Amino acid sequence: IGLTPWSESEAERRGSFEGRRSAAHPMLVAHKSPKSLLHIQPIQLTTESFQKEEKKSDTGNEVVNGPSRFIGRRISLDFQQADISNVLRLIAEVSGFNIVVGEGVKSKVTMKLANVPWDQALEMLLKMNALGMIRQGNIVWVDTLQNISKQQDEEAHAKDSKAKAEPIVTRVFYIRNLNAMEVQTSLRQNLSPRGTMTVSAASNALIISDTESKLEVLRQLLDGVDLEVPQVQIEARIVQADTTYTRSLGVQWGISNVNQLGASSGTSAFRTGTTGAFGAQVSDFLINLPANPGLPSVPGAGFSIGKTDGALLDLRLSAGELLGLTKVIAAPKITTLDKRDAKIAQGESIPFQTTSLQGTQTTFVDANLELNVTPQITSRDPKEVGKQILMKVRATRNAVGARSNPAGPSIDRREATTQVLVRDGETMVIGGVFVDTQSNNVAGIPYLSRIPVLGWLFKSKTENVSKQELLIFLTPTIVRSTT
Repeated sequence: IGLTPWSESEAERRGSFEGRRSAAHPMLVAHKSPKSLLHIQPIQLTTESFQKEEKKSDTGNEVVNGPSRFIGRRISLDFQQADISNVLRLIAEVSGFNIVVGEGVKSKVTMKLANVPWDQALEMLLKMNALGMIRQGNIVWVDTLQNISKQQDEEAHAKDSKAKAEPIVTRVFYIRNLNAMEVQTSLRQNLSPRGTMTVSAASNALIISDTESKLEVLRQLLDGVDLEVPQVQIEARIVQADTTYTRSLGVQWGISNVNQLGASSGTSAFRTGTTGAFGAQVSDFLINLPANPGLPSVPGAGFSIGKTDGALLDLRLSAGELLGLTKVIAAPKITTLDKRDAKIAQGESIPFQTTSLQGTQTTFVDANLELNVTPQITSRDPKEVGKQILMKVRATRNAVGARSNPAGPSIDRREATTQVLVRDGETMVIGGVFVDTQSNNVAGIPYLSRIPVLGWLFKSKTENVSKQELLIFLTPTIVRSTT
């Protein structure tokens, strides 16, 4: 330690002294008056740890590992009955902050800390001595909790007095992208006790009367809230593929009283009724089980066998096969705001009549394909590339059911609801609306139709296969602003 040369008489006259010390060898310096005695007491400090930590952190503060909130440089301290003012002075040199100690801070400190952040050591020192601190920039004021609380109350009172002395100013804030009624709810809590706020629905504006400082705060809040709402264009491709397959096999034969000899054969299209298979006949077939008459045209092959007594045997085999493929593609587009619902519907309204005491009324039932989409952009950062969009999708398909009801047609309803995350411009597909229907119908004469091989002369068989598949492709695209 080094001291500036001085004499005793000079010390008595000035009542002070100047000293300088090395940070590597800290000491406490006390001045006892009136004899001007200088007492130097070494501090019991583990200087080796102090120097080691100082060398490790020459370039700046060291961040503490783990979830701790203390980020100061690590130090080691060992004190026994040391003056707290001198301990705070030591922490000030380590931290780089200017610490101002109040007059009420007078106590002795005994503590031993090893390898702890300096800010944690400071907090522990304040708690164990019922002290508090106020930080302003790089200056830290340390005083008793009573004095700290009194200072804060005085500052709050002065701030309120200043606010009450400020004049009231009225300004109109026009809301560009949001609803003024929705915005005023969140801004009203930031008004001063003398402030008022009125909503102008016609001009979508807020009329605010308050102090100049409060108006500036509200303006900054509005600038951060009243942002342009991005738009999302949703392009949908709806592919509906229906496949139908029908195969039928039948037989018709009988005996007619026609005086005709010989045999004939050929093909013809079968039409149901009392008319025979090959033109006008005297009587119908005894076994009339043709192929499915629901087909538009059922080809058949027949022949007649005659006898000398005039009896005629007619026999006709009919078989039909129908394969149908229907594919419907629709590509609607819709644009909606972020977090707003968008609806796409395609179909028809089916009328049906109901009779009541008021008379006959016509009501319409929707049988359509409906698509409800709610997009949500996960990030508003304009610099981010490849933003993701959260899509809430609900697809509903209503079709006329097969059951008939006097009160109205039945509706077969199928619905798919999902949430999916997709990037801007990418395509997602919704599947699963798939219907596969198969049926086998056999019509015949009991017992006789079950005879092996010969049973086909007494029965007909129809096989139906129907497949319906619905695929929905969605491509969301963020609409870029042209301004």
